[in-house]
Amino acid sequence: MTKKEQNNFILLLARRRVILMLLFLGAIVFTYTDSVRLLKEQEETNRAKRDLEKHPLSKTPKSPQNVLSMNHEAALPECEYNSPKLVGELQIDTKFIPEWDEIETGETRIGGCWQPKDCHQRQNVAIIIPYKNREEHLRALLNTLHPILQRQNTAYCIYVAEQHDDGRFNKGVVMNSAFKEVLKEHDYDCVIFHDVDMLPEDDRNIYQCESNPVHLSPLIDKFDYKPYGTDFGGITMLKPEHFIAANGMSNLFWGWGREDDDMQFRVDRSPFNVTKPVNYDQARYKMIPHQHAWIFRNFKIRDSTTDVRFLPPEYLVKYKERSTVEGLTSVSYKNLRIERGRLFTHFDLELRELVVDSLQTEFTSSGSNKLLIDTTKKDCSYVKLENTRICEGYGHTSVLKYLRKQLLSFNGAQKKCDELGYMCTGFAEDTPGKYRLREVTQLLSSDNTPKNCNTEGDHTYHKSCPGDQSFIQVSEDLTIPIASQLTPPNYAFTHRLQD
Repeated sequence: MTKKEQNNFILLLARRRVILMLLFLGAIVFTYTDSVRLLKEQEETNRAKRDLEKHPLSKTPKSPQNVLSMNHEAALPECEYNSPKLVGELQIDTKFIPEWDEIETGETRIGGCWQPKDCHQRQNVAIIIPYKNREEHLRALLNTLHPILQRQNTAYCIYVAEQHDDGRFNKGVVMNSAFKEVLKEHDYDCVIFHDVDMLPEDDRNIYQCESNPVHLSPLIDKFDYKPYGTDFGGITMLKPEHFIAANGMSNLFWGWGREDDDMQFRVDRSPFNVTKPVNYDQARYKMIPHQHAWIFRNFKIRDSTTDVRFLPPEYLVKYKERSTVEGLTSVSYKNLRIERGRLFTHFDLELRELVVDSLQTEFTSSGSNKLLIDTTKKDCSYVKLENTRICEGYGHTSVLKYLRKQLLSFNGAQKKCDELGYMCTGFAEDTPGKYRLREVTQLLSSDNTPKNCNTEGDHTYHKSCPGDQSFIQVSEDLTIPIASQLTPPNYAFTHRLQD
């Protein structure tokens, strides 16, 4: 071996020693950091347990007539996790909507409850369906869900939690309220929150809780069965202690969207982790096609004090600060009535503490131009606003995007706007006798429109539905309001309240 070869060999050995030393040091660092992580997780778990012991829900007295009872007869074995009754993949038709009397539930108890007779259940499960104006979807879901749960040998009760008022939907408040009401009913081992428009395609996706919160619906046909957005939306499964440790959902999200992301933050902050279903490949769902009625870009009345979407963006991400004080522990509601039927138990939840028969808000300037918000219930009508435009860029969001190019006659526009309900606020003239539908009211006087406004007409028909909070009502006996200027302090406003 030459001297050069000897030097290269020595250098190679030195490099190997350095690499081995680095690997050894890396292992020590990894072991240390992992130990610190485990200690931190254990500390968080102990903290959560202490919080749970002190939490008022853990001491809530239950109804003396429990809806389910654990069957521990010695002759009965424990139900298998993968029941022999399972059939696997199902053929789901989202267009099939059964009538109420066509929905088969087997031998359910009053209130939509069932438990197996040939084995004693592993858990008692509460299924909570947050609900508002989706009757056809509810029928389709119940028709699919009852048979699946019974083939799984899952002991369950189904609760439909409906928001009583006709304002914007608040999924977080509905779910927090229903959770508290469910725990008054029975000592459930597991709570599942189930969107009403999602139908399971396989009964091997088991509706029974695990040691961590589970995202039961990771694969949806709408997203080509690929992971989507949040890891904790659609259908979620938690033990009561999981939901309590996360302090439930936020109560700040009025309308559709983003509350699931916030809930994922809350679970991540807790001592628990979001996990996948045990039978992941079978966690497939079909979503019933629909338009979101309360998409947050479609709000006509914006309340910056109660809706997190209108708070500064940096506040939204401060979930760590918010989640400890705002959520399950701060939810305010009233359960107006409980109705128990063959298919489910119905909670009628009132989310607003203040109930008024009539409320009018007037924005005024120099005593002439006014915009009126009136909660007094009246029939809908169309108010013609002369010398008024809604530019195309102001009046469209994704819900009505497919109508962007349509020019309709007056009768056609009125008929279509009536059909769309809260998703249409009126229609603006574009060419003589032809109109375009509008989803967002942004009224501009014809002499105050920007140069790039592509609406050629000179008047607008505004949909006025007094008493419906989805609409701003224009005062009929006053001159045209200029909506772009209707923001304090430009306009003063007054409230008139009548009990």
